[in-house]
Parts: sequence; structure tokens; C-alpha cells
Amino acid sequence: MAEHKMLSAEEMLAQIFEYMNQLMQEQDFSSTIMILTELGRTLVNADRASFWMWDRRNHQHYTIVALDNGKIIVPEGKGIVGASILKNETILINDASQDYRFASEVDENTGYVTRSILCMPVTDSSGSVIGAYQAINKIDETGDFGAFSEEDKTRLALAAVYCGKMLESYMLSNENYMDSVTGLRSRKGFYEYYNKRILPFLFQDNVSVVMADIDMFSLTNRIHGKSIGDLVLRECADLILYQLQNLNDEVVRWEEDCFLIILPKCNMSEAAEFAEKLRSAVENAEFQYGDYKIRITISCGVGEMKFENSSDDNIAPAMSKLTRAKQLGRNRVEY
Repeated sequence: MAEHKMLSAEEMLAQIFEYMNQLMQEQDFSSTIMILTELGRTLVNADRASFWMWDRRNHQHYTIVALDNGKIIVPEGKGIVGASILKNETILINDASQDYRFASEVDENTGYVTRSILCMPVTDSSGSVIGAYQAINKIDETGDFGAFSEEDKTRLALAAVYCGKMLESYMLSNENYMDSVTGLRSRKGFYEYYNKRILPFLFQDNVSVVMADIDMFSLTNRIHGKSIGDLVLRECADLILYQLQNLNDEVVRWEEDCFLIILPKCNMSEAAEFAEKLRSAVENAEFQYGDYKIRITISCGVGEMKFENSSDDNIAPAMSKLTRAKQLGRNRVEY
């Protein structure tokens, strides 16, 4: 039997008014998106619902909100969500097991059984797809699982439009804190991130940092030009992101050729091990742009944050160790 009973028209209207009232009072992005996701589930009488974002940089889709579930990440184009996003079309399926696009791994991992799916792309003001809203397992009049209808598509569009507006606004506001070359968080964005995300970790756990600097990057710019230099920066940023192992890890473009890597729940020795793996990966990578084949190295300094220190004081030890790595010949890790 379904977990959530089907609402009567009066009950549904009452809940919609309640969600709208909450939306008028809420200003926090995460809370607003949660309310909108609940609204969508109510509008179509679904057992579960989730709101997905398209991470073009990392070629994946992930849930900003997944009601009754943890965060879900799938490769770009994978599953019903991926198909809906890439094709910019609403997908209605009432027997998921018979659809070749359905990715059953999530059910296998959670024990949940997906029967019916209604997935709708979420777009920005220009019509570009930026995410998707997915409702799972329609609940019928008996309280059991039923089938989504064309009417449900119309109803869900209301929540999808609001979600799109909120996500676009959130993304635009974040542009002030993002680096335009690499797509990473900028130095300005670091301070906001530090106060909201790092300080809570420092109350209860280790947070280590790695300062990684591209060796002789000014020479690369002089030889190959700034446009190639920017490509090298992007490739290096991608390589760093690829090495990250935890969702809470973060990379900041600190200066021209310098990256700050934040590793919550990671002690100094673990951070040093990470830095050495990163250093080796960069040294062995070959970046090719047309006829150019470019190899670079990085130097790294490792430090550990302390709750009683300011954000700048928590960065200083890693900066000092980075300077020492440069003085000792570059392409090395100091901690």
C-alpha cells in the first residue's frame, strides 16, 4: 500500500494554500525549494518527489531535494531524469520496469520499488533546461498506487515553473561568487562558503586545506598566450575536482594560478596523502590543444584549520608550506 493517502479536493486545496503561505514568508533557497517540492508532490498525489539540478561542468544530475531519500547523483543523460533533461521533454511512465531508460540501481540500493514516474524538465527564463522535477508512484483514490495522467502533467507544471524561477535566481546570485574561467568558487565566494559550511564542521571535526599552485604558470602564459593559459587552468581545475572523494570537499580558485582545496573530516596526514596523489596526477597529465602538448607540475602546501582561528589565519599555514615547497624546488608537497 502507498505511504501517502490520496487527498480530497478540499484537503489538497488546504495544503496548497499552506505551502503558498510558507513560500511568502520564506527567503532561504533550500527551504523554498523543499516547500516547492512538497507542493509538487501534493498537486499530483505522488508518494515521492525530487528536484534535480543539471551539473553541466561535472556531467551529472543530482538532487537538490529528494523527499524521503538521501542525495542522489547520476551520470549525465542517465535514467528517466537524464532523458527528460537532455531531450527537454516531459516523460510519463506508468510501468517503470518496462522502460529501457529506467535506472533500477537506485531502487536496488534503497529497497524502494518505483512503479510510475512523471518527470518534467525545469527551464530558465530563456528556455534552457537547468534541471528537472520528478514525481514517483501516483496514489489513487483507494490509497494504493495508480497511474499518472495528462491532468497530472498540467498540475506539476505549476511547481516546475516555480522551481525553475528559484533555481535560476539562485544560480544568478551565485555568479558573483564564482570564477568565470574555471567555474570554481572564487576567493570572494570562499568567505561566504566558510561561514556557512566550514564553521559548522570545525565545531566537531577536522578540516584540512591544501593550497596548490601551478609551477611557472607565467611562463606558460608567455609562451602559449593567455587563451591557452586559461584552458590549462580549466583542465587543472577539472583534474582537481576529479580527485575529490567526498561531497563536502570544495575547490576555490584563490589567485591566478593557485587553488585552495578544502577537505572537511580530513586530518593533516590524510590531506597530505591527497595532495601527493594530486601532485602525481598533474605531473603525469598531458594537456593537448591543437598542435600544443603541454605538461605542468604543481606545488602544494597542507594545513589544518582550527575553530578559534579566523578564516585567513586558517589558510596561512598552508600558504606558508606552499612557499616552502616552491623554495625547495617546486613539484612537491610540504606539510
